[in-house]
Amino acid sequence: MDSNTMQKLARFKIMARRLGGFNVDIFRMAQEPSHAREMLQRAQEVESENLILLAMELYEALGLLEETQPKASAKEPLAARDAGTGKDGGRYVFGARG
Repeated sequence: MDSNTMQKLARFKIMARRLGGFNVDIFRMAQEPSHAREMLQRAQEVESENLILLAMELYEALGLLEETQPKASAKEPLAARDAGTGKDGGRYVFGARG
């Protein structure tokens, strides 16, 4: 864990206690992703923009954000997706009258 993340965890502990009224075990947060998610979700319920922004930064720093995978079919050209299908490679070979 880098020093920047450790500083964020320390600030989070102090802000959560001061603004949210709940205690945070930062060592447990660093080791258990489920506990970290629970504490960060709890922080999002507090009406403090600074605490919410810090929680979002920690989601990213602790690797808790799930990145969405783009659909391969949406990125590939139609010809590349259909290549290799059928006995003619997916190409249309007959005219309108057969």
